[in-house]
Amino acid sequence: MQFNIDIISINITLISLKKNTSIALAGLTIFALPLFSIADPAEISGGGNFTVSSAPSSAKSQFTALSETGAQAIRINVYPYSYYDGQKPLPEKMDQQVLETYRAGVKTIVLLFEFDGSYPKHSDAPNQLGDYEKWHSLGQAYASRFSPNSAWLKSQGISDWGITIFQAFNEPDGPAPADALPITGPSSYVTSLKGLADGVHSIDPALAVIPGGFMPENAFSDHTLRGYGPALAPSLNDGTLDGIDLHTYNDIQYAPIVGADGAVVFNFSPQGAFDAVKKACHITRDINFYTTEYNFKAHEQGITEELAAKRLLTCIWANLGVVKNDAKTPATRLALIWNLFTDAKQDPPDGLAVRLSPWIPSARARTFQLIMSLTKGMTLIFSDPKGRGEFILEGAGRKLWVWQNYEHWTDVPDSTFTINDIPEGTTKLEVIGWDGLRKSIPLSGQHSYTVTDLKPNETFMFLAVSEKK
Repeated sequence: MQFNIDIISINITLISLKKNTSIALAGLTIFALPLFSIADPAEISGGGNFTVSSAPSSAKSQFTALSETGAQAIRINVYPYSYYDGQKPLPEKMDQQVLETYRAGVKTIVLLFEFDGSYPKHSDAPNQLGDYEKWHSLGQAYASRFSPNSAWLKSQGISDWGITIFQAFNEPDGPAPADALPITGPSSYVTSLKGLADGVHSIDPALAVIPGGFMPENAFSDHTLRGYGPALAPSLNDGTLDGIDLHTYNDIQYAPIVGADGAVVFNFSPQGAFDAVKKACHITRDINFYTTEYNFKAHEQGITEELAAKRLLTCIWANLGVVKNDAKTPATRLALIWNLFTDAKQDPPDGLAVRLSPWIPSARARTFQLIMSLTKGMTLIFSDPKGRGEFILEGAGRKLWVWQNYEHWTDVPDSTFTINDIPEGTTKLEVIGWDGLRKSIPLSGQHSYTVTDLKPNETFMFLAVSEKK
């Protein structure tokens, strides 16, 4: 992973600059913040939970499933007794898991420190949230041991790889109101996150620290995230926190793309949620978007697995294609689907496996696999979720267009879609839906082509194929 900086009107790209780097050019000092560059959507796609306490057989099964999908990102969850003994952090307890993660070919890791308000009901020290100093020591210890090019990773023969994203705490408002974490105070959500971020950044300012995933926006249309959002805004606005993690589950009743009445809704899209939260919480800096949990539910509300797979294609691109305030700069830094590692018997709405051992994908998981395969080696070069509903990727000698043909998701909903800037040498255009190839259109020198007979309320992909491919 690289951190690139583009400077307007100056033809220069600087690599691996850290946060708040200053550049002096002709007497002018420019301060720049890092911009992630991901060469492949698979590097920011994947799933969780991988836990320190997982049985070896369970972790092996998870890595196998991840490999089957082609995704390369995971969330590792670590719990109080595994990260703190009451006096000091315990990063060494993760050594074996980190090594297994490296051997499994994982490219991107988010480390989630778990905690909820039920833990302090126990009197022992590891189950207390703790203050700024505790979380500063945790951030410092884990970043020192596991960030790229750390002394410990180098001692294991590993360079230019490690944990680059740290977060706390998942859904802090709690599974029950009584278990919600206090928002402010000496031992609180905001103070702990500040300590974690400062500790991590004391090792490397370029590492990302974010809040754990929030569910109130998705579940209740609570744009303030039950009060946590405005309280976090100062740390988001000053760059202490890199962005925000929103869980985005969709269906046809509670968070619809297309409702039971047939009405198309954009508000529950990742972009709609991201924009609403930033506005309501007074987040003024151009922050990044993360999601560590998203899916389109199945086996409830009359939703079949096939309908869920069709809508999931839209969800995948909606989460990958979130943009910043200028409506074109990519904002997404992580998009983890939930849950590749459970089956429909264990978790009917969200389980994405028909069988776990050997791992057999459901229709939704096959759709996810399809995206990982199609986009291998590609980079997102154009993202327009608030206009044409179009995304464009290229790389590895291929070019791919994605179009979300829903009213309110595109300003050109229609049964036709015009594709421009078709590369030289393209011999055919493949039209691909959630279930695979729909049709193949021969081309001969066209730089523009209008595809017809496209159904409404569906996302389509168009792959330019050259004679060499």
